[in-house]
Amino acid sequence: MSHSLYISHSVLMLSLDSLIAAVALSWTVRPRHYAPLALMFGVCDLVASSVAPALDARLPELASLAPWLLLSGILVLPVIVSATRSQNLSAAAYLLPPLFALDNLVSPATSPVLAGLISCAMAATGFLIGAVMLHRVVPPAARPLWSAGVAIFAIALQLAG
Repeated sequence: MSHSLYISHSVLMLSLDSLIAAVALSWTVRPRHYAPLALMFGVCDLVASSVAPALDARLPELASLAPWLLLSGILVLPVIVSATRSQNLSAAAYLLPPLFALDNLVSPATSPVLAGLISCAMAATGFLIGAVMLHRVVPPAARPLWSAGVAIFAIALQLAG
């Protein structure tokens, strides 16, 4: 595998969590939050990949599970409290990009700028996929379950990877 292909592959793998999180979040947050959150996913991955070599300290692999657990809580909470979205849940969604950047601290991307750009693009794609799937395919009553299922799938991928 060539060096540039390896870099692209590792950056894609580090950005996959942004895609999956955005798909799951697309039900919880209003569409006006999609662009700022996608940008935050990119910026946080860029910053984490940039500062990781300077820190020279590796976080435990279990730290990368924290964002998935928070995401699951954000997705399940509206089902417990009410069926409507709330401002508090949208605000909590802004905590996710820094938490999802933890994987970039554990194994930083060799190109932080590329990591940030791809993560932003993956999150934007995730919001687009989630919006199309949720609003055109998934019935309203099944949306919280569908989003939670995506989060559970992501947790399983994180544990397997």
